[in-house]
Amino acid sequence: MPVAAATPPSARPDIVMSWRRSTLSGLEPTMSPQIDLTLDLDDDSRLLRSATPVLEELGQEIAGAGLCLVLADRDGRIVRSVIDDSLFARRVEDLGIVTGARFAEDAVGTTSLGTPLEVRRGVVVNGPEHFLEQLRRLSCYGSPIVHPATGRVEGILDMTVEHERADPLFIPFVDRAVRQIEHRLLDGSKVSQQRLVAAFQNALSPPHAALAAIGMDMLLHDNVAANLLSSTDYVLLREIAAELRPGERRMINIELACGEPAQVAAESIPASEGGAIFVVVPLLPNAAPIPRGRHVSAAQSRLSIEISEVARIGEPVAVCGEPGSGRSTVAHEIAGTAAACLDVSDITQMGEAHWMRRLTEAASTASAIVVEHIDSLPESMIPALTRLVETNSRPRLILTSRPLEDLPLTVAALVGRCPGRIDIPPLRRRRLELGAIARRMLSKLEGAWELTPNALAALSAAEWSGNLSELACVLRTASQTATGGRIDMRDLPTRYQHTGRIAHLAGRERAERQAIIDALANAAGNKVHAARELGISRSTLYARMKALSIPA
Repeated sequence: MPVAAATPPSARPDIVMSWRRSTLSGLEPTMSPQIDLTLDLDDDSRLLRSATPVLEELGQEIAGAGLCLVLADRDGRIVRSVIDDSLFARRVEDLGIVTGARFAEDAVGTTSLGTPLEVRRGVVVNGPEHFLEQLRRLSCYGSPIVHPATGRVEGILDMTVEHERADPLFIPFVDRAVRQIEHRLLDGSKVSQQRLVAAFQNALSPPHAALAAIGMDMLLHDNVAANLLSSTDYVLLREIAAELRPGERRMINIELACGEPAQVAAESIPASEGGAIFVVVPLLPNAAPIPRGRHVSAAQSRLSIEISEVARIGEPVAVCGEPGSGRSTVAHEIAGTAAACLDVSDITQMGEAHWMRRLTEAASTASAIVVEHIDSLPESMIPALTRLVETNSRPRLILTSRPLEDLPLTVAALVGRCPGRIDIPPLRRRRLELGAIARRMLSKLEGAWELTPNALAALSAAEWSGNLSELACVLRTASQTATGGRIDMRDLPTRYQHTGRIAHLAGRERAERQAIIDALANAAGNKVHAARELGISRSTLYARMKALSIPA
């Protein structure tokens, strides 16, 4: 690309720096806006509720003036526009300025929607100052909408005209409207917070139970919660709140950071912007709240209870789950220490006849036999195991396999003949237990370790395709670099250093993110080599790393 094409026509620092950021994002002035309208917009967002009455009033004021008002959210995505002229509206739409389009700086370069998000103040962008040539017939002014209570940028309000320069009166006009929207945001927050406060005050909790209320911008708790709950526990409670539908109530058994088992009664409060009330009841009999730092025995999870019940039956059991989910551990827990163990994967080395002789010998001497990986069992050997299962006598048979839906029909039929079956859920479906699982793993490492809330939030957002084995490896690696007995998010391997936002990426974006992480790992962090491996420019790599929250 010629140097002149990336040289802004203005010496204003905001424009110069914006053009530089646009270039580093891999954009070129000759590009057209790439519009992706596949993401759903929240038509009842806090920003839209606050801005809609203001936009309707402004629409009447600019009638017949050939102006366009555009409202974008904190990601630069257009959520509402007001245009009184149908011909102008058609020309604006032809430029890609439509509801749902993302106009952040890394997507379309310098505009009065994306640049104010970067600099957190109002910016005038006159026609030639737009980075993309296609937008240079427009001039505009955009100002960030900042929540008065939280200080967070909630969105951008922009006024656009077809002219080479923006009217200086745009600035006071838009700024006045922004202040009105900010006041309405504050009033709306007060209403939602008032609902949550009222629910907290009216909540009834048993003696020795902790009461807490969690909203988007607030946290309330009583004295019991102050002694019982830690910041790590509040991370878990926020995870629970995010899963609740408005008005839904749910009872959940958890393990607190102090190791104490507890039952949580969670209730989502309608019209409180995701707020919820929690009553946390310790499950130890006759126990008062236990201060943070003291360890007590853990609560039995539903899986632990199921294992205990199956172990008492004494009949053949199938333990199904993804690799690394702990199925071998569960199988040996049920079988006991005196059990014989055979692995179907050994058949390829020792042969079917030798393996069958070992099975026969174990059947005559052992009280229980654990047979691992029956999903790899040859068809010719299924009848022998089927007979052992159907005899329903000593020795007791415990089989391990992949999930039932992943098994060949003949092996699935064998599993189906087992009177007992335990389906171990993958770790990604045990996010509410992840804190307790991680603490048990950390207790087995050398030294005393604990996870910070940021680290726990990052671990909760991971996909865990390797399940418990992968988690154990991550914690072991993190403990080798962490100091002071605390594992923070920065101590985790790079690919795990993100929070819940990444968990909601689309499948394509998640695959792209993983491909970039793998390329960076293969190149030992060298971005030039990683970009070459991916077949993209270095500036595009920087842009995608920023968009997909990949640490630099």
